[in-house]
Amino acid sequence: MEIGTPGLVSVLLPCFNAERFLPDALESVLAQSYGSLEVVAIDDGSTDGTRGILEGAARRDDRVSVLGNEDNLGLIRTLKRGVDEAQGEFIARMDADDRAAPTRLERQVEFLTEHREIDVVGTAATMIDESGMVVRPHPVRCVSPEGARFMALFATPIHHGTILARAEVMRRHRYRVAEECLHVEDYDLFARMTAADVRIANLQEPLYEIRISPQSVSRKFEDLQVERFVARSKLFLEESLGVEVNPDTHRVVVNRMDASVGGRDLVRGVGYVDWLRDRFLRSSDLGRDGEREVRAIAAQQRMDIVFQALKKGRAGVRLVAAALLPTLLAGLLSAPTRRYLAAKLGG
Repeated sequence: MEIGTPGLVSVLLPCFNAERFLPDALESVLAQSYGSLEVVAIDDGSTDGTRGILEGAARRDDRVSVLGNEDNLGLIRTLKRGVDEAQGEFIARMDADDRAAPTRLERQVEFLTEHREIDVVGTAATMIDESGMVVRPHPVRCVSPEGARFMALFATPIHHGTILARAEVMRRHRYRVAEECLHVEDYDLFARMTAADVRIANLQEPLYEIRISPQSVSRKFEDLQVERFVARSKLFLEESLGVEVNPDTHRVVVNRMDASVGGRDLVRGVGYVDWLRDRFLRSSDLGRDGEREVRAIAAQQRMDIVFQALKKGRAGVRLVAAALLPTLLAGLLSAPTRRYLAAKLGG
């Protein structure tokens, strides 16, 4: 399979009515310390000044290539087009309202060059507000492929906007245009990748800034996104481990609880996280570091579940969550979990 121009990074930049933050995003990409890049910018039928901003950037810098969808086709189809158009050996993602640190691509290319066994690498990030001010850190929860495989049972193991991947891997595992993938195309992609033994890793360096905005897709379609994620992650868990899980227990496990979840479901779900951890460890030869990472991810997941129940659960659920708090103390012995908790509380 054609791997693309050696060393070239194709940065996929899908844009829809992105004029407010797009100049910042473009500037951060074009100012990268890694110079061998092309920006595959796709205007997905915008009705604001997005197209003009992109064309202006292309006139100033020939590394920018502007494509346009006549109609608004949505993110998945736009990303599929970007993967097809990319000329590089590597494909990177970039959201039009985010910013990349100057050394982001350099560090990621360096990592994939030194670690030929890794196929996709992401980074930690920083959350910023609409004015660009730092809100809180967004650390990664897994750094190794083994940790990514385990984390995919609960959540997306890598932040979509931060990825750098080998082009042939992105073409072998394409974005799926299917209704069940709408707004969860990233989880669907990475779940399928881990199931096919694609090796995913993360850098702990915060090399990307994620902008928090009321207009973001995740905010505007949050309810639909939650339901699609719950359905897709339940299927992935059952296919991966050959088990069936009660729907309310599963909602607890993936920390997407709704009004149907009661106190007993909460207890079962927290216990099920431990069961999944132990089953995963028995079925995998991870080594000491891998086992430590899997245990830390499980501890963080339990912590997130209990804190979410305390914050948003019904009165009875909150009482059960409070009773579960002492069970979290052992997880705090791990440094990654302490860092994760500090980041959560800082938010």
